[in-house]
Amino acid sequence: MMKLFSMAGTCALSVHIVLEWIGAPFEVDVMDRGENHGAGYLAINSSGQVPALLLDDGQVLTEAAAILPFLADSFPAAGLASEATPLGRYPLTQLLSVLTGEVHVAFKPFFMPQRFVTDAAQFDAVRAQAFVVLAPMLAELDARIGTSDFVLGDRRSVADAYLYVLLRWVDNAPDGIAPYRNLARYRAAAEEEPAVQRALLRQGMAPVGAG
Repeated sequence: MMKLFSMAGTCALSVHIVLEWIGAPFEVDVMDRGENHGAGYLAINSSGQVPALLLDDGQVLTEAAAILPFLADSFPAAGLASEATPLGRYPLTQLLSVLTGEVHVAFKPFFMPQRFVTDAAQFDAVRAQAFVVLAPMLAELDARIGTSDFVLGDRRSVADAYLYVLLRWVDNAPDGIAPYRNLARYRAAAEEEPAVQRALLRQGMAPVGAG
């Protein structure tokens, strides 16, 4: 049985959601903050980062950008990948690259300003600048989705799970998600999905629309 190592609030939730969509049996270890730097987890993933996915044969996969396509390819009946030709797979690969390598990275100054400046008095300014950088990225995603149910347009993919996680973080922006009406609709619809609700429950998290 596969085992997912996660921490609540992180991008590991995307892998958890995909595992729920797939329907294969798995376990999940939702670690407390700091536990990921303990000896037990470092023996599994020396970087201390999440997610990590322990496979049935003992192999450990890391990095959501790599785990998500692996799951899509390993469970093709779930229909979570684009066409299996090189060009057919390009839209999913390109989108995951944008989400993991650009949008996610742009959130880091908000969550970890200490990595960018040493003066704590500047932390709020760094956090604010993060959303200045993110604004055009979110606007582009909002336009890309339009009225579609899925970020690739015609079908659900593993990228939808990752985008949902990113959209949970947008509430930290000065105006929240309200300026991005398509993304707000998309996120609300995602939270109605039983698989997303199961993942949130097992992670000890609430839907962002709760309350």
